[in-house]
Amino acid sequence: MPDLRSDAPKKGDWAAQIRSLPRWQGILAVLPLGLLFVGGLIGGLIGGLGLVANLKICRSALAPAWKGLSMVGVIVGTVLTYLLIAAALTAGS
Repeated sequence: MPDLRSDAPKKGDWAAQIRSLPRWQGILAVLPLGLLFVGGLIGGLIGGLGLVANLKICRSALAPAWKGLSMVGVIVGTVLTYLLIAAALTAGS
């Protein structure tokens, strides 16, 4: 049955989904977006994918410790992916 409460976050409302999380999960969820400031468009795209992955982890039925470890793994993965792409682009120049 759909949730008809007005304070329930809508599926496409990213900010409401993040605000509804515990503080530590919200911080870990948005941390990949830091690549936007470092890497511009490419960093923003990779960071956005990391944000989506972390929000899916937050909604999963994992234990909090596993959620935290998984989210940190996504953050490390996004940074490594950005560094590999940046290295490939600079090596090709």
